Amino acid sequence: MSFGIAMTVWLVTGGIGSAAYGLVSRKIAPTRTNLAAGLMVLGVLAPSALFATRALRGAMGLTAGEVSGFAPLVVASLVSLAPFTIVAGLMFALSTSVVHRESGGGRIAAGEVYLVEAIGAAAAGLIVSFVLLPRACPVSIALLVTVLSSCVSLWLLLSSPSVSARGRPVRMLTAGVILAVASAVLLSPAAVRLDDASVGAQWRDVGFVSQTNSIYGRIVAAGIGSQKSIYESGVLAASAPDRLSAEETVHLPMLLHPAPSRVLLLGGGLGGAVAEILKHPDVTVVDYVELDPELIPAARRAFGETMTDGLADPRVDVHFADARFFVKRARTPYDVVVVGIPDPTTAQLNRFYTAEFQQEVNDILSDDGVLGFSVRSAENYIGAELAAFLACLRATTESVFPAVVMYPGDPCHIMASRSGAAFTRDARVLGERVRERGLDVAYVRDYYLSDRLSAERVAHLDSALDGVQSRVNTDLSPAAYYLSMVLWNRQFSGAPRVLLAAPGLVTERNVVLLSIALIGLLAVPSLRRRRSDRSRSRVVMAAVFLVGATEMSLELTALLAFQSIYGYVYHQLALIVAAFMAGLALGGWLGTKAAARGAAARSFVTLQLFIAAVPLALGATLVRIAALPPEGLRAWAALFPLIVVGAALLAGLQFPLAAKLVSRERPDVGAVGGRLYGADLLGAAVGAAATTIFLLPILGTLGTMRALAIVNAAVFVSLALSLVPCRHART
Repeated sequence: MSFGIAMTVWLVTGGIGSAAYGLVSRKIAPTRTNLAAGLMVLGVLAPSALFATRALRGAMGLTAGEVSGFAPLVVASLVSLAPFTIVAGLMFALSTSVVHRESGGGRIAAGEVYLVEAIGAAAAGLIVSFVLLPRACPVSIALLVTVLSSCVSLWLLLSSPSVSARGRPVRMLTAGVILAVASAVLLSPAAVRLDDASVGAQWRDVGFVSQTNSIYGRIVAAGIGSQKSIYESGVLAASAPDRLSAEETVHLPMLLHPAPSRVLLLGGGLGGAVAEILKHPDVTVVDYVELDPELIPAARRAFGETMTDGLADPRVDVHFADARFFVKRARTPYDVVVVGIPDPTTAQLNRFYTAEFQQEVNDILSDDGVLGFSVRSAENYIGAELAAFLACLRATTESVFPAVVMYPGDPCHIMASRSGAAFTRDARVLGERVRERGLDVAYVRDYYLSDRLSAERVAHLDSALDGVQSRVNTDLSPAAYYLSMVLWNRQFSGAPRVLLAAPGLVTERNVVLLSIALIGLLAVPSLRRRRSDRSRSRVVMAAVFLVGATEMSLELTALLAFQSIYGYVYHQLALIVAAFMAGLALGGWLGTKAAARGAAARSFVTLQLFIAAVPLALGATLVRIAALPPEGLRAWAALFPLIVVGAALLAGLQFPLAAKLVSRERPDVGAVGGRLYGADLLGAAVGAAATTIFLLPILGTLGTMRALAIVNAAVFVSLALSLVPCRHART
């Protein structure tokens, strides 16, 4: 949710900055000097945004590690990102004006700038993901942006026609030397010390100890007195001592197996869970899967063996991999699988609570094998939102396993098995098993079990969930993720009515009605005004806006599907994002060439028809890939980026044609490019928010793809009525 808010703020403010160029274009001349000045400003704002983000928690009165509500997230995103993104959006329009002016108006300036910007985004994504993040701290990367911006600014100034040609090579060589020296300094220990100092100030109130940067996030070790904690990307990952949590997570599912020997622990191994598993006398193998290879070394460096108890035992094998990725490829049967992964508060985490994942676990369980996981709940009262969340998880688990048992309390523990022969909610039976195995436990014993599994609590949990209608949580229809957002909203605002009412409003029938209204809104005024210049421009702008929303929705859907099918493989996800930008770049190049050859209205309308068909093709492809057996998935993994390239290609093609159509009615090319780019970014913002919050969780992947196809078909009809035939059209 926080990532979605930040992305939306980024896109909205960038779009506003780009669209606002028309208002300030008279004061900002389209010259290389002004372009260089804008780059210098961006270079200063890049590290400023990083330091502002780290300082905002304290300024807003939030404790480090504290989960914040919606309003603080929006305010923090605006304060830290908006200055940078507004200037960046403005720079797109200014660049368009400069290219147009220097080419004498003979080039499709907006299309060319769009092409180069997409290439830069794709290249930067790959360089940051594969080169910089594994080797440099965030401060070094941010300051490197400053150096690059300064050097490019200097190059722009030196390449100006007012500078003599004889002096340019020497001065450009000087700029290159400055870049090399500054880069070496930025990657030195001095930048690392500055990074540590800023992080230490951010986490001072919880006792900052150390930090480690990995490709998956920033790991912070903090501790006050005997309490030691590890945070990853600002979220609590482990805490010690926390024996109650470790004992509950491990012993409740393991006591439901007659003699667990082989155990698989997915996440949650820091803080004592592994040591608790090893207390069971029959355990011979423990496979512990952790995503981030830096997490355990960081905890060990900060706190010694305090948080890594049990990991050195010869029966324990630690695997650094995505847990879902590991389960898909496991072949050895396990007696108990314990999921120690946080609640499905994100689409990425939701993958570990779906029917598909549970079926994958079922496939690697022994005949009496037990799956155990836990989610947030309440000790004594279960409200409607929490009941819907728990009922969804119960329905999902029951769709895979014939035997399911839930233990009340906070957290609520859910256990499942094919046989359920040893399943019970009788505290006396569980207490007897603890004694038979000679377990050294402080909490999971008679007095604790009698309280947690009292008849009143068990009856309250069952009665709260009985009769609650719920969908099964699946990879391509993440219902639990949506219900978790409802709970989050309830915690901070106390009024989740909009989210609770959304499933009744976000339906394919209403999408059809909205599309009909869209045709009336866009096409009818154009017909009444006999296709006036202004009405045609408005329809083109609307098409760019909706295609921007569509492309962002397609990208997010592809990312979610890839994570669900293949697991969170960091570099492959970076390739998918880079492939999306590469598709935009390739489309921008082809579109610029087509616009230069005279393509315009009819080509623009035809492209919209193909764009309407893309969601249907992508949805069908994703469903077919998801249904493949594990051995058939490998070939498709390499082709996944190509699918994304194809989806983004058409949007890239359309932008230069849109720029050509609108610029015919508006002479200010920079302002036109700024408005179009602003419409594209604002549409992407709407697409990001709508897809992650409503469409995918409520309609599922296929429903979302059908909805996008319907809306884009309505745009096609509107364009056809408004632009074809057109007195300016050339094909």
